[in-house]
Amino acid sequence: MIRVRMQLMVAESNIKGLTVENMLMSAATYKIIDDDGLRVRNEKTKRVRKIFHLFGVEDPAQLPVEDPTA
Repeated sequence: MIRVRMQLMVAESNIKGLTVENMLMSAATYKIIDDDGLRVRNEKTKRVRKIFHLFGVEDPAQLPVEDPTA
């Protein structure tokens, strides 16, 4: 059911050449890397930004920082 809903949203979007499969692969390229409490985001491509907007995914303005002494 989730896949059908995703397919409907993808079909209604104006993103050229977007399928559920390549949408999932494109979105998976965006990563947040945690290295000893320091969190770094890689760059979001225009396509990933469009996909996130389509599904209402918001990126936090600031990532929480973990206490390295804990």
